[in-house]
Amino acid sequence: MKNPFFMKSNTKLKIMSTQNPHTKVDYLFAGAGASATLLLMCMEKQGLLKDKKILILDPDTKHNNDKTYCFWSEQNEAITLQCQHLISHQWSEVSVNRNKQESLLPKQYFHISSIDVYTESRRIIEQHNLQRIQSSVVELTPFENGVKVITDTDIWESTIVFDSRPPKYLPLKKDDAHLLQSFIGYVITTDEPISNINCVDLMDFNVDQLGSTQFMYVLPLGEGKTLVELTRFGLELIKEKEAKPILDVYIKQRFGNYQIINIETGCIPMSTADISVETLPGVIPIGGRAGAVKPSTGYAFKNMFHHAERLVDSLRKNIVPAVINESSRFRFYDRLLLLILTKQPSQGKLIFESLFKKNEIKNVFQFLDEKTTLFQDIRIFLTLPIKPFLKAVSWVASSSIQRLITPLLLFLLSILMLLMYKTTPQIFNWLQITMFTIGIFLVGIPHGAVDHLLETGNFKNSIKPGFVINYLGLIFLNLLLWYFFPIGALFFFIAYSAWHFGQTDLKEWQLKTKHVLKNIAWGILILSIILFGHIFETNGILTNMNTLEIPFSNVMGKQISVLLSLVGMTWAIFEKRWMMMLSSLMLLVSIELPLLTSFGLYFIGQHSINGWTHLKQGMNVNNSELYLKALPFTIGAFVLFAAFIFLLSNNYLASFNENMITIFFVFISCISFPHVMAMNKFYKKNTKK
Repeated sequence: MKNPFFMKSNTKLKIMSTQNPHTKVDYLFAGAGASATLLLMCMEKQGLLKDKKILILDPDTKHNNDKTYCFWSEQNEAITLQCQHLISHQWSEVSVNRNKQESLLPKQYFHISSIDVYTESRRIIEQHNLQRIQSSVVELTPFENGVKVITDTDIWESTIVFDSRPPKYLPLKKDDAHLLQSFIGYVITTDEPISNINCVDLMDFNVDQLGSTQFMYVLPLGEGKTLVELTRFGLELIKEKEAKPILDVYIKQRFGNYQIINIETGCIPMSTADISVETLPGVIPIGGRAGAVKPSTGYAFKNMFHHAERLVDSLRKNIVPAVINESSRFRFYDRLLLLILTKQPSQGKLIFESLFKKNEIKNVFQFLDEKTTLFQDIRIFLTLPIKPFLKAVSWVASSSIQRLITPLLLFLLSILMLLMYKTTPQIFNWLQITMFTIGIFLVGIPHGAVDHLLETGNFKNSIKPGFVINYLGLIFLNLLLWYFFPIGALFFFIAYSAWHFGQTDLKEWQLKTKHVLKNIAWGILILSIILFGHIFETNGILTNMNTLEIPFSNVMGKQISVLLSLVGMTWAIFEKRWMMMLSSLMLLVSIELPLLTSFGLYFIGQHSINGWTHLKQGMNVNNSELYLKALPFTIGAFVLFAAFIFLLSNNYLASFNENMITIFFVFISCISFPHVMAMNKFYKKNTKK
């Protein structure tokens, strides 16, 4: 199991320093750990280090043996062959709970010390005349044909940045779990030699659980040395005062008298939460930042190696960089296990004991490698205690159902509104105006009234006069654009609205892969369905705006909207997203409703509510706290709206009549532009790879 150990050393690595500002390189590595070294090894093998300016940045000298990496593979696999010179120990047998030893052959269990990884990194740096600087990356920003890297000492430019800085996890969703795999281990010598130096004790649960899931991990290191480690899967880090008596009793009972050579400690996050990464062209996450750590075990070395291989292949072919392949099936299994370990930690021991006792070790390792079929998975799960997993499934299902409630209610509301529109139009008119007015000031405007907090992400920030002036200035410039160049203002409004709507929806639906073009495509799809589905009303507004008209009949417009709604449903099926399907169905129904109702259902019922939810999650606050912060700008919006009605109704702007829908759309467009810019920054700071 991948276990980081932290050991002291008096040896110092000779590090280069620089005073050269704004220096350009081909490749820059933000971090010099195992993932960076494995990528350098693969690049070296394929000749990609030749004639390249490469810089490696890391705040640490990487001269201490601070981590241990373990993995299993066959002798002829690429990872074993390419990392053979790094492997310090290997075992062909495994035991769990000190039961019968099982052979792993043809696989073996391999051990690599981090100091050997760092030594390999220094060899590559020296042999290929690469540059290595002890420095921390402060910020990454886009630059011409690359990335600007701001460190605590310099500024660099690089075509590609490989980012292996420690991952930052986004706020947990209701069905997420975040545990810590913490450990304290003794490297010991004993009076009597260990009986079988070719066997690893992978998990021994014959220790106190202390309200978590705890086990011993024993690695015979040869030359009379053995690593005996206490590992905890839990919400709290294991403390030395807790671990010391457990380790002492265990070692004495099993090995007799012993002497401690080193004490090793560390922690690995075990999380199903999304990882926040830089979404900049040219920035490629690697290591833990790319999701290499398997949530349920902490293993990462093999994922890092295979990702490095695929990245090198992408570089050679000059194609879009490869990402770490995530199996939705196995991520679901990981989620179930971590939820059980979080909410029912007492079940952890029983689950792991059953897993290894009732299944061949080879099949278990195949399962942990995510290489089993669904049928094999079912056979394994049938050997496990079923009750805790059924509970975990119910927790996940409950969370998923809760997330479906809002789009489902919105879809049902659209059907109800359509029935009222066809049967009782007077009641419908009264209801839609009431609902729209309440909705726009309850969530429509408030979700954009905390933009002053998004500049820094600090919820406690006060409103700065400079921000208000800039914000109002952008609104005023947009209004001037509508006055002097309405056609340009219209296309500008459609462009940034499509981007913003798509960005918010795709984040809410957590699509497997995200792309700028997906955001724009979905946003354009939404606006096209709404506008083409109401050609008569749309052209009326466009005429009032003194812009252009859509040259389609009302019937043709509705036909186009229906077709686009079907495209949305097909897309939803492809993405396997029920919320996306319900949104497409709601838009389909709204084609038969008035334009204001159709837009209101989407803008308030879907977009604004989702945006408000994302703000709460990103700032980790509740509704009341967020409303309080939004109140000043919400009141300001009331004032601005009244001013817009006055301005757009007088003789000085005769090109606009008193059509309230036209006034509303112009008002929304003006206040939306600075909001879209602020939310884009917010999403970039709170976005998964």
